[in-house]
Amino acid sequence: MPSPPDFTDDFRSGLITLLRWRRDVRRFEPTALPEGTLERLLELASTAPSVGLSQPWRFVVVESLKRRTAVRDCFERCNAEALTRFSG
Repeated sequence: MPSPPDFTDDFRSGLITLLRWRRDVRRFEPTALPEGTLERLLELASTAPSVGLSQPWRFVVVESLKRRTAVRDCFERCNAEALTRFSG
C-alpha cells in the first residue's frame, strides 16, 4: 500500500481544482479506450473508501450496442418516473 501523500499547498490546490473541474458525464466518446485502460480505471475505482472496507459496488462492462441501448432506455424510464415524485 502506498504511503499517504504530503498535503502540501500544491497538492491541496491541485485537489481543489480537480474537484471543481469534475462533471457529470452525459455524452460519451464512441471510440474504444486504449488497451488496458478500462482495467486500470476499474482497479482505481475499487480503491475508493467504503464503510468497513465493504466495497459494495459492482462494475459491469456492457460491450453490446443493443444492450447499451437497453440500459440507457431503462435508465431514462426510471429517471422520468423518479422525476414525477418531485415538484418544483
